[in-house]
Amino acid sequence: MTIFDKLFMQKREATPGASSSTAEQPQKVEGANYEANVRRPYHPNAALTISAVYRAIELRAKTVGQFQMQYQKLSREGGNFVPDMWGDGKRLNYLLQVQPNPIMSASQLFQQLTVCKLQFGNGFVYIERDEFGKPAALWLASCGGYNQQENTYNLTYAGTRGLVNIPSALAQDVIHIANTFRDINGYMGIPTLRYALDTLSLIATQKAQSLETAAKGGRMKAFIGEQPPSAGYSPISQGLFDPEQMKSYAKEINKEIYNQDIVSLRGLDKVVPISMSAADQQMVQMLEMSLDDVARFYGTPRPLLMMDSNSHYTTPTNATMEYMTRTIQPDVEEIEQEFTRKLLNVYDFGVRKFHMCELPLLRLDREAQAKVDKMNLETGAKTVNEIRAQYDMPAVENGDEPMASANLMTLKALIAKSDASTQLKPGTYTVGEPPKEGEESSS
Repeated sequence: MTIFDKLFMQKREATPGASSSTAEQPQKVEGANYEANVRRPYHPNAALTISAVYRAIELRAKTVGQFQMQYQKLSREGGNFVPDMWGDGKRLNYLLQVQPNPIMSASQLFQQLTVCKLQFGNGFVYIERDEFGKPAALWLASCGGYNQQENTYNLTYAGTRGLVNIPSALAQDVIHIANTFRDINGYMGIPTLRYALDTLSLIATQKAQSLETAAKGGRMKAFIGEQPPSAGYSPISQGLFDPEQMKSYAKEINKEIYNQDIVSLRGLDKVVPISMSAADQQMVQMLEMSLDDVARFYGTPRPLLMMDSNSHYTTPTNATMEYMTRTIQPDVEEIEQEFTRKLLNVYDFGVRKFHMCELPLLRLDREAQAKVDKMNLETGAKTVNEIRAQYDMPAVENGDEPMASANLMTLKALIAKSDASTQLKPGTYTVGEPPKEGEESSS
């Protein structure tokens, strides 16, 4: 038995003392017995054995993990938000960008936060504070319950000295990133796999059925019959055509034929094949249809799941842009708002904020980075020295002055340029005599 079988195969016998449920019973299909092939991903980690699910979750988690969370404040000089690198701000930025706790990096924290959100419906980060109430560490935690009346959580996290349980953690000390769909109370998220359970079960079942069908060369339909008895032979006396015995024999044949590839039948000497199901011949192709549902559940385009492009995404570039806009951007916005809500107060609004910087995403995409830098430079959004600073290059002389394209200018400058173009240009001109005294000059 493979690891895949251990994770997905439905047990035929219930565990002694365990209560049976509908989800634990094998699937019953009219006209066939799929008991041996029905598989269910009864644990979120089991679904990761399906490559499309693994790819979708890994891609989303690693993309969010590349963002750099920044604690920013309003600059008095420029009037814009810049990372706070002084005092408590520097300490908080170190937690957000380098090491939130002694056992993981900042990138790992945001990756696992995203995985927990998708797989278990909720991602939790406990804010450990020092004696002055300032954040000292950020711990990835699991939740054992939420008390809505007291607005507290029952959290457990793995610290440097083992598991730490906090039975009544204040909501203000808990970063809670919930999945899109939530329970009736509207607070706790529901795992994506709860919605995808039937789809993933279908994929696993179809895969097992496809392998079995391919090994048999297709499921064959056939008539099984008996030759007519010879003269003087009494079939009734031998019991071959007794109705009750035949019903019992039919049940035995039905059981054997689904548990074995080759069946030994007593007293039968004729098997006539009549057809082969066309659906069985195309079973492998049906798997790809189910993978589209996986892509929809996790908001990941097919090209990014390493499947061929379809009419909606002509190139992987378009698929990436769609993925960033429709999936990653909402995740990033939600994380920013939750950190702002739990670590800042109403008096900090408009003065301090949390921002997930997207620049690390373009680190290895030089072509895309060059296009962004060129656009910022031509529109005056950034100066030469500001762009050079992104690549740890020294400043140059006169590099702090913003520049703009010559095609863009103010209306006043455009009028001045138009007046300058109407002035006399070098050439041969005829100049008349000056007017005499008392006469007006001709225009």
